[in-house]
Amino acid sequence: MVKYNVWDRSVDVAASAIASAPRRRMVERLAHGPASMSGLAEHLEITLPGVDKHLRVLLDAGIVAKSKRGRSTVVTLNPGSLHELATWAMSTRLMWAGMLDRYADTVADRPSEDLEDQEPR
Repeated sequence: MVKYNVWDRSVDVAASAIASAPRRRMVERLAHGPASMSGLAEHLEITLPGVDKHLRVLLDAGIVAKSKRGRSTVVTLNPGSLHELATWAMSTRLMWAGMLDRYADTVADRPSEDLEDQEPR
């Protein structure tokens, strides 16, 4: 049985929440500041029920927060909510960059005639 730690779970939850293009667009919009639900609906060109459906996923993941201001519902981005996902993505990027650098070094170290003798796949 695979055991997950809290860090793995938070990365999974955040990645799952932003797996949908409309939710990523919401996060991108909210990175510029708070927005009303109707403002998000207009920005995304979707209905208010559609905004509410996507917001529920982002709320459950802790990525956004909702508050009432008069008759409007205002949505704000929780700035630290994607930190663990960003950390994971950066470490994965660095791992791949290192592997690709080592591969490039290996290929560069091979004599050119070795490469010419190989048949195409």
